[in-house]
Amino acid sequence: MSDKTLQAVHDAIAAHIADVNEGEHIFLTDWQLTAAAAMASDANLTLYFNVGTNAPYHSRLGLMYRGLEMLEGGTEDDD
Repeated sequence: MSDKTLQAVHDAIAAHIADVNEGEHIFLTDWQLTAAAAMASDANLTLYFNVGTNAPYHSRLGLMYRGLEMLEGGTEDDD
């Protein structure tokens, strides 16, 4: 991912956090993005992309697991 695209993703996530927190000053510290892409030329082939901040691996892994919990109907604080 280019630096320009990476910055645009970061800015979009930060803007979303600012929008949903109704004026409270919350700052984006880390984020993790995992995406799957199906290939039109081969229906059996899927490419996975894993992009995040420069946070340590264990921090990014924790963010991924927390995201999975939220998708699966995790806890009450799923904002």
